[in-house]
Order: sequence, then C-alpha cells, then structure tokens
Amino acid sequence: MKTTLYSLLAAAACGMAFGQTAYTTPVGYVTQTLSPNKSTLISVTVQNPTDAAGVIDAESAAPNTVTDTQVNFTTILTVGATYILEFPDGLIQEVTSWSGSVLTTPDDITASVVPGTTTYKLRRATTVSDIFGANNSFGLKADGAAPADNDLILIPNAQNAFDTVYYFDDGETVGWFDFQDNMADNKVINYADGIFVQRQNQGTDISLVINGEVKTESTKNTLFSGFNFLGAVAPLGLELSNSGLENSLTIATSGEEVPDADKVLQQQPNGSYRTAYYFDDGETVGWFDAQDNTADDMVLDTGFLIENKGAPKGYTLSVPASYNNP
Repeated sequence: MKTTLYSLLAAAACGMAFGQTAYTTPVGYVTQTLSPNKSTLISVTVQNPTDAAGVIDAESAAPNTVTDTQVNFTTILTVGATYILEFPDGLIQEVTSWSGSVLTTPDDITASVVPGTTTYKLRRATTVSDIFGANNSFGLKADGAAPADNDLILIPNAQNAFDTVYYFDDGETVGWFDFQDNMADNKVINYADGIFVQRQNQGTDISLVINGEVKTESTKNTLFSGFNFLGAVAPLGLELSNSGLENSLTIATSGEEVPDADKVLQQQPNGSYRTAYYFDDGETVGWFDAQDNTADDMVLDTGFLIENKGAPKGYTLSVPASYNNP
C-alpha cells in the first residue's frame, strides 16, 4: 500500500466560530492505494476543518463537561453529527452532546484540562461517505449481489471487533449499509483507528484521495488487550523512532522478556506484517524486528497494529517534529 501527501501548505483556517483565535495549519491531500484481491489497512491521516478553537473557560461539577463562553455550540454544530474534541496533550473525545457553550464528553477529561489555560480544537468526525464518497465515487465493488460478495470496509468498534460496511446498488436501493441493513453513510471513522478495505474482485488499483488538515499534535487514546487496529494520524514521516510509542508500551529489558513485550505490526506491500518491539537492557536500546534487526526506521505508513500483551492501557502517538516547524 502506498501513501502520498501532496500540497502541504500553511493556510489560515476559515469558517471558525466567532471570537476564536486565528491559527494556521498544514493542509493538503493524500492518496492511498487499494489493491484488488487484498485487505489493505489504512487510516484517515488528514482531517475535516476545525469548526471551533479556543480556551476552556470552566469545567462543571461533572468531570466530562467543559465550557467555552465565547462559543454557542448549538448554533455552529450540526445536530446528529459526531465531533472530535482535541486537547494539546493529545487526548481526543468523540462528542455527540452539547448545549449552548457547554460540551459533554463520554469520559472523564479532568486530567487534561486546566480552566482558563487549556486550549482545544473541535472538528466534525470523518464519515464513510466523506472518505469513499456518498455515491461510492472511488468505485468499490457494488453490484447488488450478496453483501459479502461486494468490497467491504471494516471499522473497529468499542468491543474491539469490526463493523462491516458495503455499498449496495441494485438499481433501486442505493447507498452505504452495514451488515444489519442499517444506513451507514454517516458511520464515523475515527482517525485514531485503522480500517481494513477488503477488495474482493480482480480489477485494478484504486487510488483513494482524501483532502483535509494535518493534525499537528500527538494523539492519546486507549489500547484494548490483544490486537488494536490504529491510525498513524500523521500522513508522512512517522517512524517508530519518532512515534514515542516506547513510552506507552511494555518493553523488553532482557532477551527472556521479548515474547512478553508489546508488539507493533506494520503491513507490508505483499500483505504480510513486519513485527517490532522495543528493547532496553541499559546497553542495547531501540526498536527491533522479529529477526532482531534494528527497526527504528520502520515506517508507520497509515494503518498499523499494536498487540497489547497486558491489561487495557493508554498510549500516546506523536507526530514528526517538523509538523510544528513549517
């Protein structure tokens, strides 16, 4: 799978909430190649524009509610949509509830917020129709046959399983659906997650083009026990050596501990995976692959896996330092 970033520019944000501080951010578009007869792990590495940005004025008595008195979220946000709330320490939250100047998040965010100091960004979460086109503009297989015969999009869910989405067109019923026959046009694809695009026909390569802003801060989220399908967030330039993942994962400090260390798995062009772990015994330090070759330069291309050997835990994924030095 090949990913290319084009037109990386510093552009002033527009369309933001009234009274918010202006800022600049890199923008551009990426292409990701979806090959036939293959399940390709990808992610959303450029984001929807920022809808609001500012400073958190207050937290209420509830640890999952914050206020920005400069913004009326009721007037600027779309009812029924999901938004991603981003904090400077990397924490992200999927926000679906707001009223006036108050946002309600699903989790306790107290540790990430200092009222009067902490800044935030809020952007609409990317959906299936955003990425693949409301009318399947990139041409995934959709011939009206049994759903499992069409090309499939597998999106991680809260149970660390997958929700499967496909495009259906029998000449009468047309659109994106899940396997429970629910409409899935507005199914959220969180940029912290990697998704599989499973192409089931011969055909030719599809070049999936995504436009948007580049996120310039780290991303903080949670790992399930077992395999986690993650998005690299950064469209280019992210390697294990600058990912910061060694600060979140269980590392090996002796040869006997290598099997118990958490692993990072990156999909290779032939569909196989290169596995890496972090080792530090005080003398030998760094990322290594399963053959004990140095893996510091292993590129996290777009989507990748982490095998978390222990209990659920948080992780922080960095972006290259150059993203903040245009």
